[in-house]
Amino acid sequence: MYAIIFSNSKRGLVCVMPGKNYSHQLDAKNRMRIPAKLRAELGDKYTITIGTGGCLYVYTEEQMKDVRALLENVNAYRGDELKVARFILYNTWEAEEDNQGRILIPENLRKYAKLEKNIIVMQGPNCIEIWSEEVFNEYFNDINFDVLADAVDKIKNNG
Repeated sequence: MYAIIFSNSKRGLVCVMPGKNYSHQLDAKNRMRIPAKLRAELGDKYTITIGTGGCLYVYTEEQMKDVRALLENVNAYRGDELKVARFILYNTWEAEEDNQGRILIPENLRKYAKLEKNIIVMQGPNCIEIWSEEVFNEYFNDINFDVLADAVDKIKNNG
């Protein structure tokens, strides 16, 4: 279980969760490195796609197979389902590392996640997540611990 900590940095209020969380920056060519500790979990092939809350999800090859299998079950005559499947697939990028271990974040994914410079890479509950530092802080800006406790209770009761 993670504890959420808010701390002041030179860039303002930053929310961090102890564990596998890293602050990075995109370089001038919109490349970044997945931290070595997280990179080891991904294997040789991994995929980046859109996530909820304004982040990007980084899936292992096996996880992406599961996502694609789920999307293959979309009813072609249900417009909303098909639209979601198309949007996810359109915004999917098979990461390719250069010889220095950097990956390019394509424009469509940078736009979706509002990645400009400062980013947070973290181990999420289901996959690795890439966040704009600003979007990450905004996402957690209005934390209500009673609501969080209720959500944790729901998770415990369903699991």
